[in-house]
Amino acid sequence: METEQTERDRSLERTIQILGIGFGGGAIFSGVIVQHIDKINQPIPIISPNSPPNPFSASLFLSFIATIGCTLIAMLGIWINKRK
Repeated sequence: METEQTERDRSLERTIQILGIGFGGGAIFSGVIVQHIDKINQPIPIISPNSPPNPFSASLFLSFIATIGCTLIAMLGIWINKRK
């Protein structure tokens, strides 16, 4: 019984670490990209193929991608560390 509880606590801790790293990395990226988003001259094809990107939607899209990327990197790092 105690072993199961300990394993659930570790799993929860790992999940919180992964999400914290992902959201933190996305927030940092978002803070940096907001300062440079008006300098983007090329449209982002996924958002608007025929018009220049709206700075808000471009920032939101790039921040979302950065959050996913940071989360995946955190998952990979924790997985590698767990295998040792």
